[in-house]
Amino acid sequence: MKLSLVLPICLSFVIISQAAPMNFDKRRFGVEHTPEADATFQEVKDLAQGSDKEAQAGNLSGAMVRALLAKAPACDQQDRADEVIDLGKEFGGEKLKQYIKVAQTYRQLERNTPGVGQPSELCDKKPRNKELEGLTQAQDPTDPEKEDPEKEDPEKEDPENEEEPETDGENVAETDPVGGVKMPKIQQENGDFIVNGNGFNGNLDAAHSRQCDIQKNLCFNKFNGGDRSFSGQDCEDQVNKCKEGPPVFA
Repeated sequence: MKLSLVLPICLSFVIISQAAPMNFDKRRFGVEHTPEADATFQEVKDLAQGSDKEAQAGNLSGAMVRALLAKAPACDQQDRADEVIDLGKEFGGEKLKQYIKVAQTYRQLERNTPGVGQPSELCDKKPRNKELEGLTQAQDPTDPEKEDPEKEDPEKEDPENEEEPETDGENVAETDPVGGVKMPKIQQENGDFIVNGNGFNGNLDAAHSRQCDIQKNLCFNKFNGGDRSFSGQDCEDQVNKCKEGPPVFA
């Protein structure tokens, strides 16, 4: 190749590189195909297998994937969860219960967002089915300020900041809730455990887990509403402490 051709090509490459710098910002994509998410999509189809609703379930499964994408409307995920329960109602019986569980799991899946640590927009309307009340999507627990492992964490260097373990049998998520957001109490009725009007067939562990999950969602609601007296990570950390602690009864 002649030198006269090489120089213009090299100069063009330099000009383009300077005019259009590459963007290496991190993105929060791909959560629509986590193992937990894929399991809900598949189960919607599996439960309808062999029935006249296979095509309906297949279409719904695909719509569930799209509802977790970053550009999906805020209420798409909740709407799809409602449709999962609606489909279950067409079957009734045990399959309805299975579809309700799938819908509840799906409703709490994390959605894609344009940036790491950026919360996804919350749906501002109530679900049509009561089984979904109080449930919202999980939020990205990543704190952008803590992504760099080279940054020092002053709390780790000060032993006085270490939290004391619970010794009094109380649930710290109830006695000292993040942002002052209380969890719903468990009520006992006719041998069952009730949380926000939903029963758990006498399963106390499931009821306790639900009250902690609802508190986490309410915590994120307050954070996403503009309260910055705490972080989204605080809400995530609290739900683990809540589930490690004892159930909280009315």
